[in-house]
Amino acid sequence: MSVIRVAVLNHSADLRMVFNTDVDRSGVVHIVGNAINGDRLIALMLAIVLREHPKTTIVSDTHASMALIQFITDRGGHHCLYRVGYRNVIDKGPQLNREGIETHLMMETMGHGALKENHFLDDGAYMVLKIIIEMVHMKLAGSKEGIDSLIKELEDPKESIELRISSSQRQHL
Repeated sequence: MSVIRVAVLNHSADLRMVFNTDVDRSGVVHIVGNAINGDRLIALMLAIVLREHPKTTIVSDTHASMALIQFITDRGGHHCLYRVGYRNVIDKGPQLNREGIETHLMMETMGHGALKENHFLDDGAYMVLKIIIEMVHMKLAGSKEGIDSLIKELEDPKESIELRISSSQRQHL
């Protein structure tokens, strides 16, 4: 991600993306060099999906933060917190749909994700394509904001705050 970040900043790119070797996971860096991954990537995909499918359910793994869960419900989406493991998360979508619960997005915090419209395939490239299309729509509509504006209300998860204490500081605790 750091190499992609430098490339975005050096070239004033709107967006750069990175994939794992089999392109089933993705990450994005937007214009100011900030990574959109984990909770932020799930939130971005949700913001896009909710425009097409209001009130849909999203399935995510138990590593999702409380901030993400609040983001989902604030936008009228429904959340299904499911067990860790991308196959577990993705396979839960078709099951919920069979049960009559409209579920269009299944995504785990490590970047694996699937959309109902793409036949529930674990496909990072398809996810990024949806982001690019949304970015183009925003530009055509005259928006001066970047794609990150869709998730600006997503609070940083309190779960991600890390406290490092030196060995000398530990002795005083």
